[in-house]
Amino acid sequence: MDTVRFYTFSYKNPERKKRIEDRFGAEGIAVQFVDCVETTDPRVSCGPPDAQRPWAIMWNHLDMLKQFLETDALYGIFCEDDIKLRIGFSKILPEVLLAYKRMGFDILLLGYLIQYKLVTTTTDYPMIEEPIAYLRYWNDMWGSQMYLLNRATAQRFLEKYTVEYAMSTLSDPSLEHFSPDWTLTKDGDRALVYPMLALEEGVVNTDDYGQQEFHKNCHDAHANDAMYR
Repeated sequence: MDTVRFYTFSYKNPERKKRIEDRFGAEGIAVQFVDCVETTDPRVSCGPPDAQRPWAIMWNHLDMLKQFLETDALYGIFCEDDIKLRIGFSKILPEVLLAYKRMGFDILLLGYLIQYKLVTTTTDYPMIEEPIAYLRYWNDMWGSQMYLLNRATAQRFLEKYTVEYAMSTLSDPSLEHFSPDWTLTKDGDRALVYPMLALEEGVVNTDDYGQQEFHKNCHDAHANDAMYR
């Protein structure tokens, strides 16, 4: 039985795909790619045009969960393809898995978006990067760059977040958006690791200047060539 398996997806971007393969490979980790969901997929095309891109992304995440449950692994780590990995990731991971089980989390964010450091120090009291801290987070924490789930949580998500749920969000404002940031990273007993184990590269495919700056600032606040590759 495998303890943990890793999943991602990459949409028509061979450069990104090569980078993420190389980064995991440097840690001795095999990452599995799921097929990308197109807007022509019936699960997506049933929605309105402005929902089709976020719905396709959500279904990509759910397909990762489905592929994970087809194995006998105890845990799944799910990530996007535009991340840098913490150097020594594979050595840190066993401690993270033990903490996840011991503390009874459903969701553990390993990579996320935040424009400032969660811990500040002075030169008199420099921060020691190990061990990792585990912190609670609220609904204003965004990003599904990398997260850890167990089998029970993955199964619960697949049973809850269906086509019927997605369609219901169009008329029921009490439901969370059909998007990983609103559901898969929020629905359960949750925490994040700090420093993060996966740092977004900071460049996003959008013409929205505010989003461009937000993602760049999130990267720059934590960028450290000695920590992430």
